[in-house]
Amino acid sequence: MKLYLGQKRKRQILLWSIGFLCGILIWWAQVFDPVREQQNELAATRERLTTERAQLADRQKKLVEFIAAHKSIEQKMSRFEGLKVEGKTIEALSATTQAILQQYLDKEKIPIKAYKELPAAKWRGHAISQIELQLETKMQGLSDLLEFLDSLNKVMRVDRLTVVYRHMKDTDLFIVLQIATLQMEGLSS
Repeated sequence: MKLYLGQKRKRQILLWSIGFLCGILIWWAQVFDPVREQQNELAATRERLTTERAQLADRQKKLVEFIAAHKSIEQKMSRFEGLKVEGKTIEALSATTQAILQQYLDKEKIPIKAYKELPAAKWRGHAISQIELQLETKMQGLSDLLEFLDSLNKVMRVDRLTVVYRHMKDTDLFIVLQIATLQMEGLSS
C-alpha cells in the first residue's frame, strides 16, 4: 500500500507539474507573448514617429526660412511697387507724372505757364518719359517744390532746372523744370 500511496503522490506531483507547466504555457501564449509583441510594435512605432518628428522639424525649419525669405522679397516688391509711377506707355507715364506735379502745384497755388512732352530717352535699356514745365513763383515756392520732389519717393528725377530771376510784383522766378520718369511697367524683379 505504501507503494500505491507513493505512486499516487508521484502521479499527483506529475499532474500538478504538468498542470502548472500547461498554465505557464497558456499564460505565455495568451498574455505574455501578445503583450511583448505589442510592446515591440509600440517601440517600433515610437522609433518611426521620432524619425518622422525629426524630419518634420527639419522641414518646418526650412519652411520658416523660406517664409522669412519670401517676406523680405514681398517687402522689397511692395517697396518696388510704391516707387512705380503708373503708365503702360510713355505718353500715359508722362500724363501721370504731369498729374502728380499738377496736383501739388494746384495745392501750392503755383501756376503752370507751359507744359511740353519731350522725346523719350533710355536708361540702362529702359524707357524714360520726359516732360518740361514752365512755372513762375517766388523763392519759397521753388524751395517747397524741390522739397516735394525730394520727398516724393517715386522713380522720378529732375533732369534740368533753369531758374531766371525777374523782379515782378507777384513772382520773382521764372523756372523751367525738366522731369524724367522711369517706365517700370513690365519690369520683373
